[in-house]
Amino acid sequence: MSKKEHKYYETTFIVDSILDDERVDSIVNKYSNFFIKNDGEVVKTEKWGRRKLAYQINKKPTGSYISIEFKADPSVIAKLERAYHLDEDILRFLTVAFDKKALDERNAYLIRKEMVMKEREAAAQQLQQSAETDKAADAKPKG
Repeated sequence: MSKKEHKYYETTFIVDSILDDERVDSIVNKYSNFFIKNDGEVVKTEKWGRRKLAYQINKKPTGSYISIEFKADPSVIAKLERAYHLDEDILRFLTVAFDKKALDERNAYLIRKEMVMKEREAAAQQLQQSAETDKAADAKPKG
């Protein structure tokens, strides 16, 4: 049996916000296991938390957002979306495929973002050290 070509996908879904964290975790595990059973690979899972919806879905004003990045065969997407439709806890979902160019641009953006965050942290540390040095100099008795 030859291995099929895997593509890179991201699926984001909204679950009812009244569900407790344990139930949300079990839903995330359910779909992570779904990808593994279908010869896929989960790359990253993010829980964005409870957010106010732009409009009510099934008379619910808030929902918990979950994003899963994965690699899988394109035929898995139809099975995944069928599972989403049948799952009563899922209010909405969106699955996006990344082509090579979009994936490269995204990775470059994440690298730039990480560098900016490191620069900000270094600047904040330097500012804090400078403030501590000034404070210590002011505390010395003059004589």
